[in-house]
Amino acid sequence: MPTSRKPTGAERQARLKPQFAALYPGVAAGEWMPAWLLAELLVAAVGRREGEASGRAFDPAHCEFRGGGRRPPELRGLKPRGGDGGASGG
Repeated sequence: MPTSRKPTGAERQARLKPQFAALYPGVAAGEWMPAWLLAELLVAAVGRREGEASGRAFDPAHCEFRGGGRRPPELRGLKPRGGDGGASGG
């Protein structure tokens, strides 16, 4: 699994904040990786939790984000879902 990589080009990166690691068993906190990969890992971790139903797979506020350029033209008019607020860690 990639660790401490700097973003290259337009690839968006993300990492799980350490204070939320217990919610996502098997996902290493604090390690930068492509955002799409972290999303897949978080969804899989939530899916492994038995008997827990949620309206969302994971909360983007549990992550920090960096990198990634402007959205491609076909996505620029889209807005985040209500409640997301375009969450970007800091």
